[in-house]
Amino acid sequence: MIINNPAIPQRWRAKMATVLIALALSAQTSPAGTTKTVFFYNPESSVDNFAALKTEFDNYLSGQGEYSFQPFSERNTFETMLTSKAQGVYLLSSWHYAQLNAKTPLEAMLVGVAKGELQQRKILSAKDIANVSALPGSTIAGAGSEEYLRSQLQQMLGAEYAALLPKIKLLSVPKDIDALMAVGFGMATAAISSESSLNKLAMINPKQHAQLKTLASGEKSFLLIAAIAKAQQAEETPLLKVIEGMQQQPAGEKNLKMLGLDGWKRIDSLDASLSKQLRQP
Repeated sequence: MIINNPAIPQRWRAKMATVLIALALSAQTSPAGTTKTVFFYNPESSVDNFAALKTEFDNYLSGQGEYSFQPFSERNTFETMLTSKAQGVYLLSSWHYAQLNAKTPLEAMLVGVAKGELQQRKILSAKDIANVSALPGSTIAGAGSEEYLRSQLQQMLGAEYAALLPKIKLLSVPKDIDALMAVGFGMATAAISSESSLNKLAMINPKQHAQLKTLASGEKSFLLIAAIAKAQQAEETPLLKVIEGMQQQPAGEKNLKMLGLDGWKRIDSLDASLSKQLRQP
């Protein structure tokens, strides 16, 4: 497939994938169509093969009914689809969900689980600098969009160090562990990663982990959210059940791993304080 051609720069392959996805979406949401869709956009990760992700999820979902999967590489394209009131279930980051809910009424129904955890905390780690004040001019590696990474830095550094943000370069990588490795290989000065990724590094490369120092940490946030338009709750119940049941089937588990998850939890089954955070982001 042309969008997987390594001769084409990654940024152009991503844009081409978005165009193809948008064309497919317009066909699926036509009046005559009956296919329900799972729409996916996650600014907290950097998917490097949208074609493979779509193929795997399409194969799984089509075996469960008239369902399909549409991943998005561009935030604007995803939000345009969302405002068009396309029917289906939306998989998005909790950070993005909180921003969208003020202008696009969504109802969080499921929250992702990874290694038994519903939430994660981002950590800013460095190898050769002693404190935050030494960050100007440095490169920080992290998984996700630049907008997301800068928002995490802003939260971690706070008002005291806000003036440093424009002086920091960002290096976007596919996964948290890649960001940490970039520091080890000298490609970046510091890395934004989750606590679980730091623990993983400690197991696979304890020497490199021992060289890292925590400069700052963020607030806990939920993992991936499965949401629906509030007006379509009854209509989307069958598709939500398919998504929730993925962890009970080997093929479904495999696909969840591609999203960095082990399974899902119902929002209404959570502790009241946690549920409130998602119901009223």
